[in-house]
Amino acid sequence: MELATNYYQTMFRRYPAAKVFFNQSHMRDGTQPRAYAASIIEYANNIDNPDAIKPLINNIADKHASLNIKPVQYSINNTSLMEVIENILEDAGTPEVMSAWKEANENFANILIEAERKKYDETLAKEGGWKGYRNFTITNKENESSLITSFCLKPADGKAVATYKAGQYISIMLDLPEEGIVFRNYSLSCSPNGKYYRISVKREENGLVSNYLHDTLCQGDKVQVNPPYGSMYLKETDKPAVLISSGVGITPMMSILQDAADQQLTRQIYFIHGAPDRNTHAFKDDVVSLSTYHDNVNHQFFYSRDPVKSADAKAGRITMNSIKEIVGHEKDAEFYLCGPAQMMKGLYRELINWGVTSNNIVFEYFGPKRDITG
Repeated sequence: MELATNYYQTMFRRYPAAKVFFNQSHMRDGTQPRAYAASIIEYANNIDNPDAIKPLINNIADKHASLNIKPVQYSINNTSLMEVIENILEDAGTPEVMSAWKEANENFANILIEAERKKYDETLAKEGGWKGYRNFTITNKENESSLITSFCLKPADGKAVATYKAGQYISIMLDLPEEGIVFRNYSLSCSPNGKYYRISVKREENGLVSNYLHDTLCQGDKVQVNPPYGSMYLKETDKPAVLISSGVGITPMMSILQDAADQQLTRQIYFIHGAPDRNTHAFKDDVVSLSTYHDNVNHQFFYSRDPVKSADAKAGRITMNSIKEIVGHEKDAEFYLCGPAQMMKGLYRELINWGVTSNNIVFEYFGPKRDITG
């Protein structure tokens, strides 16, 4: 962790422009440094076993591609990291040791550069695909709950948008007054349609970007959008899919659920969502409607601050016992998680203890995976 913290301090001192690519709230709470440290450790532990780090490489490449990171920017990483390593090792940093670190670091960078190149090429090859940030217009702004607002985004040039897998996310770039350029990743909350994207953003109490989106941007305003990336999407199997979310974690689950309905998938789908109360619950009517018209879709809601029960809502939080009651003995089902880290960490551990294999648990988290699986 010391290495990661010093790495970012060094990089921002040497290359202040690099700071724009990082969510500063994630820097302050340590999420970003922990994620970086975890990636270095995982790579070092598996340096002779490339297959073991494929999920790590794919995850990092998705995040970098979503920000349109270029190969030349890795020189910033390499220079900053080598300076930090040399300072930490002091006398132990012999020429041989430093040479080995340099080789390992450049090899890791080259692996990522190649993975990102493939993602860029795949996106460009899609109908409506493009690379980099593109002008989009906010064509609709709709309140989904007391905290969550949806923004419909259409290309300003009127052309098609790149298709995507339901559950993936886009990056938007904004130029904020007195703050400058900022980037944020938001899960798409609608099914792929070739015409527009929709993001649904929760207003955070001290959220720089979320409050700007809620309070300042309106229909007709423009934002810069990068194509969709991410690994949160349904696997192509016939296994039951259990979609478990809390709060704004419902956004990728809505995309997945709507897409499954559009494709008329016959696999069993359980939609389980938790919110503080009815006022903060987004997309309730949409989920109920989809469950009504599709026999393979079942839903259950939980309200942690609302003691009033109803046919589809229970008081309290989502627990492992409640999940078992809903899905029965479907241990071979696929479980998809999105919500607060503590919720996902607890459910991940309990699912594993129940006998669910890690391959059948997919979750969306923008920090180190060990925060959830550890």
